[in-house]
Amino acid sequence: MPGKHRPDAIARGGPRSRVVRVATTAPLTRAAEARLRAPRTRGAFRPIDAARRQLGLLQVADAGGQAAVSWLIDLEQGRVADARFLAFGSRWSHPIADAFTQLARGMTVSEACAIRPATVEGMLRDEPGAAACPESELAFIPDLQARALAALPAVKLLPKPVEKQVYQRKRQQEWSETDKTWLPLSLLKKIKTVDDAVKRVLADKAPAASHRIEGLHDDFRVVCIVSGISDSEKQTLGLFVNSGLKTIHPDLTAELS
Repeated sequence: MPGKHRPDAIARGGPRSRVVRVATTAPLTRAAEARLRAPRTRGAFRPIDAARRQLGLLQVADAGGQAAVSWLIDLEQGRVADARFLAFGSRWSHPIADAFTQLARGMTVSEACAIRPATVEGMLRDEPGAAACPESELAFIPDLQARALAALPAVKLLPKPVEKQVYQRKRQQEWSETDKTWLPLSLLKKIKTVDDAVKRVLADKAPAASHRIEGLHDDFRVVCIVSGISDSEKQTLGLFVNSGLKTIHPDLTAELS
């Protein structure tokens, strides 16, 4: 009918058709592709990593969401003792962040934050005279550097953690009567015994709750996932569960989460 658009008008370039612009990214060089596939410094450090090595932990991400760097800092020397990155932006963000992080290792923070983007770009070239990528792909590097410098004064040395002793089972000649009953059981039988005990407690104290034995560690440490009750109720229930486990072996303990 006149005045109405035909259903195939869009397909034929009719009045409803429009051009959709798709953002494009410069193709990766071979050097960049190699870093994308096998990055040398990808990862992140945790506070426990810094505490164990007695180094400061500096972590910043750029405002555009391209990448984040994780540096372990020797605070006495102000030096980047180790460095890692995580990238989540364009395809170029991965090799660029990898190359930048590799350069930063061993430098002082000031030196790392003075690395020129062009130096990073040069590491990703296939040919010396041919630029690897547009300058826009490197724009997040100065942002990371500025944020790292700003964050440095707040980086502190965390207390060295007390390392947990490795569990060692008693020698058989030192076993108590309850040890002789419990320790020879297979892991599956131990978990089944614990699971039955937890079921009895929940049926009595928290019928609406459900549970799953996540693991049994070091013969006596039970990890139990409980759902259907509040956190405060879990704390109370934990007392009853631990009390029930003591009837199996006095050293059994449960961690409810």
